[in-house]
Amino acid sequence: MPSSRALGTVDTAPFARALEHACRRRAALAGRPDLTAWRVLDGKGDGVPGVTIDRYGPAAVLNVYDDAGLPHEAVTRVAEVTLEQLGPSGIEAVYVKAFVRDRSRLGGDLPGEATSSTPRAGSVLPESLVVEEYGVRYEVRPYDGLSTGLFLDHRDHRRALAERRPPRVLNLFAYTCAFAMPLAAAAVTNVDVSGRYLDWGRRNLALNGLEPSAMRFLRRDAMDYLTQAARRPDERFDLVILDPPTFAAANKRRGVAAWRAVDDYPALIGAAVRGAVAGRRGLRGLEHARAGGQWHPRGPHRRLPATGARVAAAAAVAGGCQSAGSGGGGAVRAVTARASMAAASSGAHGSRSSCGGACHTVHAPVVSARLPSSTCSR
Repeated sequence: MPSSRALGTVDTAPFARALEHACRRRAALAGRPDLTAWRVLDGKGDGVPGVTIDRYGPAAVLNVYDDAGLPHEAVTRVAEVTLEQLGPSGIEAVYVKAFVRDRSRLGGDLPGEATSSTPRAGSVLPESLVVEEYGVRYEVRPYDGLSTGLFLDHRDHRRALAERRPPRVLNLFAYTCAFAMPLAAAAVTNVDVSGRYLDWGRRNLALNGLEPSAMRFLRRDAMDYLTQAARRPDERFDLVILDPPTFAAANKRRGVAAWRAVDDYPALIGAAVRGAVAGRRGLRGLEHARAGGQWHPRGPHRRLPATGARVAAAAAVAGGCQSAGSGGGGAVRAVTARASMAAASSGAHGSRSSCGGACHTVHAPVVSARLPSSTCSR
């Protein structure tokens, strides 16, 4: 998007055209009465690399990555154009979240705008909102840091999981327990190191008319939990959901190690298979595609043996996720072993979100792994 600091002008016409086209592509989503949150614009897949727009009821969240190369004034104009185009459909505010691809560079610090109630365009909205996704209700917070409480690029994955109806589910790195909400009829165990986010998950449960006792909420480190679960036959599950952040800083006081998806994902999947998956003999063939010290982005699709359980790893890896109905494709720069994403379990390849590059999963009888393209950092 061309800009001229000297003249104080920004050419937003290309963005406006891309947003208009993206809205037309997702008109069917906008017309659903049971859906008030979805990804409106998905970066490169919609012709605007480094920029995504997520809708949460009356709030639009404009995610701008550093590789978009947009100066502050350009981002402001993009926010204003977003409000102009989406305002007639009920958008009242556009909040901006500025991301760097390598989140470890932030050192735990957040840009001030990420927690400011003042939007870049529009009117101030309440601290928390309630949105609906295929009849399931969620609490979201548009200015609660870099995340809102609901990752919209997993919309179709959550729906696919609900359609599978697994009886026993382990939801690791549960965050606000969004993956668990459509699975409320199952016996779900949510594990996360943050008590605050688990409380958020309990509120999500209440929003859907369910008691907190309907699920287990454990404040634990995921790897520690898996280590102990391996010694307990009663801690076995039909579905294990892995949705870790791309990066998480260490907490020495609580004994929590730093996490980097590029380095740590294979060990996590292995621990989940060994420690929590029922009928796990069939996963002995799990292979890692590794080339030159990096996870190979364009390796052949892998087919894994059947197993009595599925490991659904929501791939929030560097280079990772793409949003539902967004189109686009390609491979990620850094990926895990080919044992992941839930959308494929319902045949949703091509439909992150439905990603035109879709996702990976382990499900009987085999898995065909495909990879998403654009990043969804925590």
